[in-house]
Amino acid sequence: MKVVQILHLAWPETIADERVSCDADEDRITDVLRWNLAAAKQTLDPAPELEFIREPQSDRATLDTPTGYIDIMVSYTWSEATYLTMECKRIASGNNDLALKYVRNGVNRFASGKYSPGHAYGVMVGYVICENQPRCIERVRNTVRKEPGSETGYDTEFGWQLDRQIHKDSELFRTRHRQMTLNNTIELIHCFLIVNACSVLA
Repeated sequence: MKVVQILHLAWPETIADERVSCDADEDRITDVLRWNLAAAKQTLDPAPELEFIREPQSDRATLDTPTGYIDIMVSYTWSEATYLTMECKRIASGNNDLALKYVRNGVNRFASGKYSPGHAYGVMVGYVICENQPRCIERVRNTVRKEPGSETGYDTEFGWQLDRQIHKDSELFRTRHRQMTLNNTIELIHCFLIVNACSVLA
C-alpha cells in the first residue's frame, strides 16, 4: 500500500522536528506528520496523486452516526466518498489507558462506521512514546481482543496478523472488523512508529 510506504518515508523527518517528542500531544505530532507526508510523496518518481488532508469531517449522509473528525484523510480520486482514513494515537507500555483510547477512540470509530463507512481499509498509527515497542504492541493487541466485540466488531477468526508484505522492515499488523450497521467488513492496518528514545510510561 503506497500510503504506508509514504508514511515510513515521512517518519524520520517527523521525529527529527523539534516540535515532536514523547511529551508532545497527538495533535502536534500529527500536524508535523501531515506536512512530512506531503513532502515525502514528492520524493517518489512519479509522485502519486494523493492528497493528505488534516482533520476533515467524517460522517454519513443519513446522519445515523455522529459527526467526527479523522486525523488524516488520504484522498486519491475525484469522488468524495473514496478516501483512506488514517487515525493516530499515542501508546506506551506502562499504562493501559492509552491502549484503551487507541481502541475506543480509534478502532471502534471504524467499526461503528463513524470513520470510513463501507470502506475496505483503514489505517491506525500508534505513536510509541516509550522504549518498549513490543510491549506497546502487545497492550494494543490484548485490548482489541478483550474489549466487547459488539463495540470493536473484531473478527477473532482472522485475528491479529503480522504483515510483512506492505513494508517488510516495519511493525505492521492487520485486523478485520465488522461495520455492523452497514453489513461491511473493514480491514485495519496497524502501524507502530517510535517517536524517540525515551522512558515515558504514561
